Amino acid sequence: MTVRIAKPAQILREELARPSTKRAGLLPQLRFAGNASTTIFALPQGQAPYAVFVAGALVREGAADDYTVTFDGFIYRVVFAVAPGSGDDVTIWPVEA
Repeated sequence: MTVRIAKPAQILREELARPSTKRAGLLPQLRFAGNASTTIFALPQGQAPYAVFVAGALVREGAADDYTVTFDGFIYRVVFAVAPGSGDDVTIWPVEA
């Protein structure tokens, strides 16, 4: 006997684009404007970065990748290896730390 369960594909693009605070503990997104020189973006106290986007593209965390996260005991900071370009939209989805 073979049982097949079909579950429709989920399109998450619209879900992530909606500014909702009820989604998986995410807080309202933080938006910054790149200026081609700033590499450090500080989050409000009590918030840690969950996902980071530059010009609408998800960027990777890691020392050899796009950005790293630092924490001094109070504030989380996103530190880019290369500063986002002038006019690039930097969006950070934070979670409660």
